[in-house]
Amino acid sequence: MEDLPEALLAEIVKRVTKRSDLNSLSLVSKRLFTIEAEQKESIRVGCGLCLTTEDLVTLFSRFPNLWKVEIDYTGWTPSHADQLDNHDLFMILSCCPSLTDLTLNLCSQIDDTGLGYLRHCERLISLRLNSATEITSSGLLSVAVACKSLSSLHLINCEKIGSTESEWLEYLGLNGSLEELVVKNCSGISPYDLLKLGRGWMKLRKLEFEMKGGVWDGHMEMDG
Repeated sequence: MEDLPEALLAEIVKRVTKRSDLNSLSLVSKRLFTIEAEQKESIRVGCGLCLTTEDLVTLFSRFPNLWKVEIDYTGWTPSHADQLDNHDLFMILSCCPSLTDLTLNLCSQIDDTGLGYLRHCERLISLRLNSATEITSSGLLSVAVACKSLSSLHLINCEKIGSTESEWLEYLGLNGSLEELVVKNCSGISPYDLLKLGRGWMKLRKLEFEMKGGVWDGHMEMDG
C-alpha cells in the first residue's frame, strides 16, 4: 500500500463510504490517516461532544477541506456535556476556510455574536437555523450583508427573528443570490414581509412559508 501513488490511494478512500471502515482504514498507516482526513468534506457534531478549545481546534484542523458543518443538539439534556458556544463556533469557522454549508440545530448557546463570525465565510452558500432560540434579526442581518453568495436560507422555529428590527430581507434581495428560502414557524415573520426581497423574488427557485398560531395560518410553497 505504501508504494501506491497518492492519487490512487485517494481514489480508494473515496470509494469507502462506511464510517467505521474509514476509521479502520485511517489507522493502517500515517499516510492513509492523512489522506482520509484530506478527503473528508463534511462533519456533524453535537450531543456528547466534550472538548476543550484546544481539542476542538485539533479535531477540525485535521480535516482541511471541510465544506459542510452541522452542529446538532437534538436530544440534548443538561446531563450531556455543555453545548458549543460562540467562541467554539469561531474556532470551528477559523479551521474551515472552504465552508459553504452550515447547519445550527437546537444550539441554545450560539447567539448573534456567534452568527456574526460568519462574516469571515465569504464562500457560504447555505445556512440552516433550526430552533436557534438566541439568534435575532441583527445576527441574520450581519450574514445577509457579509455573505453575498448565500443562495439557500432555512429558518425554522426561530422565534426571535423578525423583519421589522432590521433590513436583512432587503439585503438578501439586493444581493440577488438567494435561490431557496424556507421559513417555518417564525412568528416574527409574516408572508407580507417577504415583499422586502424586492427584485430578489426574480431569483427565487424555491419558497416555502409556514406559520402556525400567528396572524396567518397556512402554507405557501413555490418551486420553480
